Amino acid sequence: MSKIVATLLSVVLLTSAAPAALAKPTGDWGAVKNLAGQEVAVKTKDGVTSFGILRSADDSGISVLLADKHGLAPQETPFRRDEVEKVWRARLRFGERNTRKGAWIGAAAGLGAAFAVASLGRHEDAPVGVGLFPVYGAGVGAFVGAFSKKGHKKGKLIYRL
Repeated sequence: MSKIVATLLSVVLLTSAAPAALAKPTGDWGAVKNLAGQEVAVKTKDGVTSFGILRSADDSGISVLLADKHGLAPQETPFRRDEVEKVWRARLRFGERNTRKGAWIGAAAGLGAAFAVASLGRHEDAPVGVGLFPVYGAGVGAFVGAFSKKGHKKGKLIYRL
């Protein structure tokens, strides 16, 4: 019995260590320098993550044109290399809204409500108008989604200190 447990533990330890050993190191600053002109997310050692477009990079640091929810800032912001903890590729999303996602969520909620009403009903016929619940839900969801904006999104991790 102890041989089986020892073998099982050895297999588990070896298979859990394999992905870490095969993982590509992400501490290559040269990969960050190749991102000039592309959308990035930068996390500093303070824990603050900033999104923007990488304007220039050298061995001492990077310069990023920062973005907020509405657009790009008019001036570049420098980050010293020693204060940068992580750099990702990013996707800047200005003015994109969640209308489609809200409509799908509302339609699903309406469908769930229709099933709930139909299962609670003690009628031989289905309640009138239950078939329209998903349509009503989609309309309400799209309306709510139209007022919520999407945030910027991190992509592939390029650099980690």
